[in-house]
Amino acid sequence: MSWLRDRFHLPTLLTVLPVLALLAIIALAAGVPAQTRGTESDAKALLDKTSGYLRQHGAEAAPDAFAQRDGALIDRDLYPMLIDRDGVMVAHGWTPSLNGANLKDLKDVDGKPFIQEALDIVAERDSGAVSYKWTDPLSGQIAPKTMIVRRIVLGGEPYLLSVGVYR
Repeated sequence: MSWLRDRFHLPTLLTVLPVLALLAIIALAAGVPAQTRGTESDAKALLDKTSGYLRQHGAEAAPDAFAQRDGALIDRDLYPMLIDRDGVMVAHGWTPSLNGANLKDLKDVDGKPFIQEALDIVAERDSGAVSYKWTDPLSGQIAPKTMIVRRIVLGGEPYLLSVGVYR
């Protein structure tokens, strides 16, 4: 311990060590949100996985499968939605209480009818993306979001399948 005292001035050391410890804690905490967020690539992978699941099990299996927060079809802040061609929510991966609701006219905080836009995209070109603003389930704040959308046919009926990414 005397070598430490000889090498460093004790009051300086007592001041610097807590600051270094605090900086280390801040650096570690700054990395946590990134790990809780899915990327666009992650969303596309979840969309592929969900599409495969639905092709195997059908639309009727979606509400139960999507509602399992610790299930294979939820990834951090990424979750699937299955909407029929009329805008009725068949299955929502984060808020199952929306199942059965017609969301065709739903608008974001800026008045953008993003569900209708998504329905139009899959009707016209099978896949695409819609950007809008929505409440982030992790922060509770309004945040920009991009919904990656895909047309999927199940039991002969067309559906909108999507996974959204918060930006």
